[in-house]
This record gives sequence, structure tokens and C-alpha cells, in this order.
Amino acid sequence: MANILIKESFQDEDAIFEKIDKKEFESKEILKLRVDAEEVSQDNEIREILSYESIKKNLDYDLPHQRNGALKILRDLNGTALLADEVGLGKTITAGIILRECIERGFIKNALILAPPSLVDQWVAELKSKFELDFKIIEDESEWENAKFAIASLDRVKIFDSNAKKFRHSKAHDLSWDLLIVDEAHKLKDKNTVRWRFVDKIQKKRFLILTATPFQNDLLELYNLLHLLKKGHLGTLNEFRTRFLYKGNKRYPLNPRDLKHKLDEVMVRRRRDETNVDYKKRQAKIISVELTPEEYNIYERTCDLLKTKYFSAAGSEINGRLIIFAILPKVTSSSRSAMESLDRISKDEKYHDSTREIAKSIMEDYKKLKKDSKIEKLVEIVRDIYKEDKEAKILIYTRHPSTLEYIAETLQPLNLKIVKFLGGLDREGKTEIIKEFKEKAQVMISTETGSEGLNFQFCNNLINYDLPWNPMAVEQRIGRIDRIGQKKDMNIYSLATKRTMEEHVVDLIINKMCCIGLVIGELPIILFNLGLDERGIGGIPKIEEMLMNAFIDSKNNLDIFASDVNKIAKIIEEGIAQYTEAKETSSGVLDGKS
Repeated sequence: MANILIKESFQDEDAIFEKIDKKEFESKEILKLRVDAEEVSQDNEIREILSYESIKKNLDYDLPHQRNGALKILRDLNGTALLADEVGLGKTITAGIILRECIERGFIKNALILAPPSLVDQWVAELKSKFELDFKIIEDESEWENAKFAIASLDRVKIFDSNAKKFRHSKAHDLSWDLLIVDEAHKLKDKNTVRWRFVDKIQKKRFLILTATPFQNDLLELYNLLHLLKKGHLGTLNEFRTRFLYKGNKRYPLNPRDLKHKLDEVMVRRRRDETNVDYKKRQAKIISVELTPEEYNIYERTCDLLKTKYFSAAGSEINGRLIIFAILPKVTSSSRSAMESLDRISKDEKYHDSTREIAKSIMEDYKKLKKDSKIEKLVEIVRDIYKEDKEAKILIYTRHPSTLEYIAETLQPLNLKIVKFLGGLDREGKTEIIKEFKEKAQVMISTETGSEGLNFQFCNNLINYDLPWNPMAVEQRIGRIDRIGQKKDMNIYSLATKRTMEEHVVDLIINKMCCIGLVIGELPIILFNLGLDERGIGGIPKIEEMLMNAFIDSKNNLDIFASDVNKIAKIIEEGIAQYTEAKETSSGVLDGKS
């Protein structure tokens, strides 16, 4: 065979045929190499999502923007991209399509997903049910050794040991990942954080970042995020400042068209008004519950017990945060849960004798009550809903299993088909209950177990029988019915006992945070911007800790408590205003509207 000296550069097919016509090839062998190379190139081109036919049966809705986004990221961006669709468009589904397609085409043999702690279980459930993929949750560092398809809480694994001068989960950096996905990546906009450095050290071939807000009022946040995604894409920091910041001001873009062009090279973003998704309204309905004098007296005595006479056997006062978080919410949840808590106190020898006696006395008074105003109000709401719509479905949430059973018993005489969703159910059990609720039952009563990762868009009535003090937990509840595919405006009923701390907490969380026109997914961003989504000293979100501290400091004086809640409300309102302004600014750059 003759030696072949290749002097040609591989060009497009038109150029090839032009050279054939002009007989410009040096040999037949070079022509064959060119044709073979072109065929290989065409065989590797991604023209469609091959796996979509096998997964679409698992998807609730066939939304073109999701699969088209996945196709663009795989075909044009080689799986490395910033997926910046506006909130509510299902970025998780688009990412799942990409993941499944990469596996089916043999592009990847391992993958890592990093998500916020509250979304880890939801990711696992979605990948299993919709994409038939099994991902292992990484909690202990030793689990990295056998990790193939893994998911972890970024907040958990990013911890840096300053004494050892290394990340506690440094084994994640020893592995080479075919695909890394980071959800809610707006938390990576600061280059100087431990989060950013942890992700930056991960070895990855393809990198997918998910966030609706790559920056807010600070273009350096955008630079940091894209520098993490694809180093050098926007040049050095000084080059970026010179080329894209007007007089060096990080809030005002220079050459916005050029910046948008650079973004389009690595970003896929769709606005809600570009899709056919029809968003429905949240209609907040706070239902006041007037306690009888006997009920209110019991409430006051219980608060007095917990605030002034709650002592250990040694005579020392028991921690106030623990009281509110573990016991006080049960008092306004239901008489059943309150009695359960008081019974435990009365029988537990770690408490002082006088504490146990008072608890026992209050419990006896509960047993004498002839009226339960809150549960009666619930029955009234349920009756009214079915008077208006005989085909209605109702989702009822409570924090406590004992309250759940109490509600189920009370609603039984209404001759409604009721299903219960509690902790401890396996995946098959959960699936069966969800199916029964959708196809047969009229009412589902659930603890917080049913507020994560489940979709009930076929139901538009939600009742918060009691309310967590964490707005994100409430947002999770509402998010179960506020999904793509919801066809009706949603009625969000929240019961609040008058002249109690519950009245003010419900007003803050429902009227000023969760039902004010925000789209699902925006509240977490706002709380993050305010630094109120992080865990405080008590291990609970800071916003919840603020409310607890306000109640402790008020010493059960509702006027003082209400004043402190109003101060928190103003912080939230300012955060929402800043977010709205920043959203408009960032849209100018991201959507080319400036």
C-alpha cells in the first residue's frame, strides 16, 4: 500500500464534493479517509433523544421545552451547560432526561448529583420513578469508594476540616466523574466560599449547573458561576471587568449583546412566557378558630407550665428552644397531640414532681372538654368544599401522627373515602396510596412525610390543620399541588387559633411569604439571599429560630410577640422587593432585554 501523506484539513461535505469535481485530491486513499471521517461524524451527531420513548410513559406531562433543552445541551454543548430556565419549568426533569440519555448512549458510566439537603430525597425519588435510575445517597465518607451513581447534600459534604486542612469528604475529589450535576447552583456565586471550592475540585468530564438566578444585581456572581462551569470562558477577572462592566460597576453591564452571545455559548434558558405552561393562583384562606373559655384556659396553663414551671428533676429550667420546637406546637395542633405530650411529661421521671403534677392536671382538664373548636372548624371546611364541588379532592397536612389519626376518626362519619400518608412507608406503599388518592379517595391526610417529592396536581384544595414554623416546610406542602399540570386555582386553607402565637405565625408564613404571587421555587432563593435558609445554633433554619426566640423573649405576651413577628415580616418584604428588582436586572442580561 502506498504511503499516505495527509495535507488536507477536514472540511464540510460541500467542500469535499467541490474538490471531487475539481479533482483536487492527491489520492483515492485521502478521499476515502475524508468520506469515512464524515460518516463517523454524522453517526455521532445527536439528532434526537433516543431514550425519550421509554421514559415518557413515566412523566406526568410531555413538555417540549424540557426535551428540547436536553437535546440542545447534549447536541450543541456536549453536556456541559448552565441550565437557567425560569423557576417552575422543571429543570430537574430536563436534567433527568440528559442523565438517562447519556447512560443509554454509553457516554457516561458514573455520575454525581449535588443538591440542597431538602431536595436529596426528592431527586432520588424522581430519578427512580421517572427515569428508572437508582442513585445512592452519600452520607458517610467511606461510601465514596464504591460510588457509581451517587447523590449527596452539598451542605453536608462540603465541610472543611481546618485542622487537617482538607475537606471531610475529600474522597469525592479522588474520583473522576463522567457527569456532575449541581442543583440550586445560585449558592455557588461566591468564589470565596467552601461550597465553591469543594465543587471546583471535583474532577468531571461533563458539568451541568441548574439555577434560575445565575446572578442578582452583581455581574461578578455570573462570572464566578461560569468560571466554575468553564474556566476562561469569560476571560480573566480583569478582562471581564474591562469588557463587560460599565466603568467597573458590577451592577451595570457593558457590551450586553456581546455578553449575551458568550452566555448563549454555554447556557440554555427559557422563560415561562415562552412555554405553554399555565400557572394557577394560590388563594390563601386563613381560617380563624375561636377557642372556648375552657380551651383557652388550658392553652394558657400549658404555656405557663412550659414557660415558668417546666423544670427537670434537679430543679433546673429546661431549654426554651426545645420546649417550643418539640412541645408547644402540639398544643395548638390538636387536643389529642397536646394530651399525648402532657401524658409523657407526667410519666417521665426526668421532670420535677411539681412539673409532672401540673401536666397531669392539665391533661385531666383536656379529658373534660365537651368541645374541640379546631377539629369542628375542620369538619365545617370539608363540608363546605363538598357542597360547592362534589368531585373535589382535599389534601390535609398535620405535623403529628396522633393528630392525623384524630382527624381521620373525626371525618369518618362524613362517609368520605380517606387515605392516610405516614412515615415508614416503602416506595411501593407510597405509590399505592398516591394511586388510591388520585383514582378513588376524596381526602388524603398526611404528615410532613408526604410534603416532599410527591405530585398531587389533580387536587386543588389543601388544608394546613397545623403549620410548621419553617416557611420552607409550608412551601414544600403547597408545592405538592402547585405543579405543572394543575388545572384550577388552588385553595390554601390554614387554621389559626385566635389569641395564640399560632395566629401570628400563620399570618406571617401564609400571607407574607407563601401566598403572595411568588412562583414555586422563588421563596427558597429569597431566603437564601437573606441568609435565613441556613441552620442556626439550634440546628434549625434561621427564620424558624428567629420566630422561636421571639416567642421565648415575649414570655407569652402576644403583643410583644406580634411586634417581633412584624419586624421579621419587614425583613422578608425588603428581601422580596430586592429579589424582584434583581430579577428584572438579570433578565436584561440573560434574556437580552437590556
